[in-house]
Amino acid sequence: MKTTYFPYYTSRAVLSIIFSLLIAGFSWKAGLFTVVLFTGFLLYLHSGWFQVDKSNPYFPLRRDENGKEIQRKAIVAAVVVSILLYSVSPLLNGFLAMADISNGVILSLGVLIYFLSQAVLFIRH
Repeated sequence: MKTTYFPYYTSRAVLSIIFSLLIAGFSWKAGLFTVVLFTGFLLYLHSGWFQVDKSNPYFPLRRDENGKEIQRKAIVAAVVVSILLYSVSPLLNGFLAMADISNGVILSLGVLIYFLSQAVLFIRH
């Protein structure tokens, strides 16, 4: 890790911890989710998919037109899947006699779908 990106690393570590605690509470799952989320932030910074602007240490990543189009597609995919899961979860819970799927799980899946679809689209282009 480069020391010039230390503000980015610390801010993304704090974001990862806060988001994980909101989703999973104080548990080992939150720790695992924190590591996965922070690794994703590191991948974004060091992947070469984005331009890096060192003059803005907390938000150094810049998107070109291709990156903006990929982001739009990933957001649409995440929102559509999250809305479908939210709409279908009461039916699945009643039909399959499962425990209720919480909104936190649906939100987590939406975020995961966003990051995964964005990574797949960047790799393909």
